[in-house]
Amino acid sequence: MKSKEMPAKRAVIVLSHGSRIAEANDDVLKLSALMQENTHQGDEIKVSTAFLQFGKPSLEESIKNLVERGYEEVLLAPLFLTPGVHITQDIPEIISGAQDLFHGVQFKLCRHLGCDHRLIPILWDRINEHMNNNGGEKDDSEV
Repeated sequence: MKSKEMPAKRAVIVLSHGSRIAEANDDVLKLSALMQENTHQGDEIKVSTAFLQFGKPSLEESIKNLVERGYEEVLLAPLFLTPGVHITQDIPEIISGAQDLFHGVQFKLCRHLGCDHRLIPILWDRINEHMNNNGGEKDDSEV
């Protein structure tokens, strides 16, 4: 058990589904880097990245790497909008396996993004960007 002078080394894993499109995974890596730069907790929290599928590192690899570097508390922050099978089953199973492997390390799954009013301005920004696209030229986001 840690004394009050030595708090547990804490890490956050930004967890994404992952994509076969490397650029999509790059955005998650960039988001994690931005979170690390803006942690407001200095070096006290390490921000890492993991992907469930199609990207590297996998969640298992990211957990193993953090534990090997001495992190004793790992918070998983899922970039998932809804509580589908990954949130309700797959990720908890991986966490359970990690707890069995790494005794003394705490793993905590944060809430998925969900229906959060803070997402509304972002959605409206994206809609307005498209609506204000001068001349209606097709941009990269159109299918």
